[in-house]
Amino acid sequence: MADGTVRLPSAPARARTFAGLRTLKSPQGWLPALAVAIGVVLIASPFLATVVRSLLVGEDGSLAAGLGNFIGMFGNKRFWEALGMTAIMGTGATLLACLFGLGLAWIVARTDLPGRNWFDTLNLIPFFLSPFVGAVSWTYLAAPNVGLLNQLLAALGLPADMLNIYSVGGVIWVLALFYTPYVYLFIISPMRRMDPALEDAARAHGAGFWLTLRHVTAPLMMPALLSGALVVFVTSAGLFDVPLALASPHGIRTIPTTVFQLVQYPSDYGLASAIGVMVMAVTVLITLMQRNYLSRRSFATVTGKGYRPRTVQLGRWKMAALALELVYIGGGVVAPMAALVMVALSPLWTGKPEPASFTLANFEFVLFNHDMARRAMMNSLIVATLGATVGVLVGTLQSYYLQRGRSRLRTIMDAFLSLPIGIPGIILGLGFLILALRTPLYSTLWIILIAYIARFLPFATRGISAMLVSLSTDLEESARAGGATWLQTMRMIVLPLIWPAILAAWLMLFVIFIRELGATILLYAQGTETISVAMVIMGEMNFGYVAALAVIQALLLFVAFVLFRLTRSSLLEN
Repeated sequence: MADGTVRLPSAPARARTFAGLRTLKSPQGWLPALAVAIGVVLIASPFLATVVRSLLVGEDGSLAAGLGNFIGMFGNKRFWEALGMTAIMGTGATLLACLFGLGLAWIVARTDLPGRNWFDTLNLIPFFLSPFVGAVSWTYLAAPNVGLLNQLLAALGLPADMLNIYSVGGVIWVLALFYTPYVYLFIISPMRRMDPALEDAARAHGAGFWLTLRHVTAPLMMPALLSGALVVFVTSAGLFDVPLALASPHGIRTIPTTVFQLVQYPSDYGLASAIGVMVMAVTVLITLMQRNYLSRRSFATVTGKGYRPRTVQLGRWKMAALALELVYIGGGVVAPMAALVMVALSPLWTGKPEPASFTLANFEFVLFNHDMARRAMMNSLIVATLGATVGVLVGTLQSYYLQRGRSRLRTIMDAFLSLPIGIPGIILGLGFLILALRTPLYSTLWIILIAYIARFLPFATRGISAMLVSLSTDLEESARAGGATWLQTMRMIVLPLIWPAILAAWLMLFVIFIRELGATILLYAQGTETISVAMVIMGEMNFGYVAALAVIQALLLFVAFVLFRLTRSSLLEN
């Protein structure tokens, strides 16, 4: 101090400090904080590795700091072509997915269409299927001249190459089919809870159905729609699977496939890292723009009044609503799965199904006679089971930190821990590849497991947080007042109450890990292949083997989907 005296903290400040230290020393303090620290390390490490590698120029052994990689990136014509194509595909897929998602959610939540409860379940099935499998199956349906749909069109006198799945439009179509459930999930809940008085007020002032839908209903859905659109854009634009199957073989480059090619021999990790840094910067910028937009407007749709949204009588539009449902479910589930099964049962796929020659030989080959396929299935099951278990354990503790903790860093940590949701899997995989090079983790199943957890942990944390935030703290405080320790309170009070959310999070992570390809394709080696990687490798051997493996993966995902729906029903009942 200026007068030479030292002022001690006030008594209340000292009490808060001592209370904070006591809390940090107890399991209640350090266990959730440790889980958050693990999450921060898992996210920051690959990001920093990518940034550092992007700033190193030259050959291995003589690297020097510089901006050469960024200069090379911006001066590369192929980069701009890939960036433009990625933007076109991401924008197209987002627009189409929003149209599908908004329409399907409105039909299920607000109309009198018969069977809408069944459609509520069926609309979500593509979420649990692998986009890569979907892309492969659509090649059997819409490949020029040989696709089943093109042959059907040819029989009707139309050109046999009328549909071309190996095109920008084909990529957008497949991406939209498999990302529509994201928009649907974001919109369906607020649409079910929207106050009907807002629409009634519009109609009382003379607004018709379409005017009310355009100026009242749609704007009120804007936060959910923007959130869904943002997720779809950043994930579809960063998806590696579908462009690999449909665009890359015909010379159409995207940012993810360009990064993949740069890492292949002769590799250019510097340029690949520079592209990765650019993608991460754009993703963060888009996220900030969305948050800024939402913070400046009010979108309250739920009040304290008891109400139930009015059901819209479709009348003569009922057939149109039913047609939209059938087109989506047929294109996203029925037709691709039917094509896959036919190809898998055919000894040699010639573009035409021949039921008389159907055989299980392809299934027998991949299940019992092909070492890599059997190893890939076992690896996928190990990674999915172990990764989902670790993920929900860490996610539960992170949720407790974010919802029950007293740290002033909770808001910042919440935003930081959510970052991997928008980062493409292949970019995160690149970061872990740079980290693991020349370490014992390189080319092991462990680095794949770590990358999976880092990439998808936010899904578990957010799902469990949603359940935890709905629980009053009264029960926990009563248990603590009765002498129970924090661990006893967690074991006997909190965990039983949030168990459905934990189980749902586990199943979701299991499904995602089984089908994941983007984060794996740069990290696998001989002996650590997963099912998705095996399908990519076997694609050069035989269509039937790929289809058989895809059917097996789809069956695994379908079982998980059924369990997830049962768990979700239990969650809603609680």
